[in-house]
Amino acid sequence: MSDTCTIHEDHTHVHGPDCEHEAVEHGDHVDYIHDGHRHAPHGDHYDEH
Repeated sequence: MSDTCTIHEDHTHVHGPDCEHEAVEHGDHVDYIHDGHRHAPHGDHYDEH
C-alpha cells in the first residue's frame, strides 16, 4: 500500500471473516465491500479504495 491514504472516518465496525461483508483479495491484503465502496484495513483505521 502507499504511504498516503484516504481514511474512512468514523468507522466503528470491525471487518473480518465473520463481519458478513464481501471480502476481496487486493494484493497483499483483503478489502471489504461496505456501503458500496471498499475498505482496506490499515493499522488502526480503514482506507477507502
